[in-house]
Amino acid sequence: MIHKIMIKTVMMVLLVASIACSSRAPQAPKFIDDIRPIAPMRKEVSYSIQRRDFDSALVRSAEFPVRLVPVYATVSSRESYEYRIFDLKPGSPYALLGLENSDIIVAANGYLIKRPDQFSTFIQLLARENEASIEIRRMGEARLFKYAFLPAAKLN
Repeated sequence: MIHKIMIKTVMMVLLVASIACSSRAPQAPKFIDDIRPIAPMRKEVSYSIQRRDFDSALVRSAEFPVRLVPVYATVSSRESYEYRIFDLKPGSPYALLGLENSDIIVAANGYLIKRPDQFSTFIQLLARENEASIEIRRMGEARLFKYAFLPAAKLN
């Protein structure tokens, strides 16, 4: 009798678990515009960066580690999609992109940064891009940095 009750209980648990797994859980936001409207007073800044200079800074990027610290909207928040950047040094790829210590990284190419290592990977992947953007907040002011990576001039 106890054996049959245990089997029924296990079957019920498996049924409930399969139903819970099959129902679609809400997806975490992927793009910054999925969680908030565009900042009304966002300042856009355009940069033209020589590919040769950026590639050179990337090669030396191990010499310039930065620290990204989560910024939480409230004390009870368990997730952060923004990070404050620290330990940024002149000559680093980050400095070449116009970033400064204490800037808050909001998005990269419109994508949320869900883990600090994603931003470092994004910076490395810029070696293959011709254009990019990084949205930040600096001293409370929203800014969108737009980058154009210029090819090296050909010598005749």
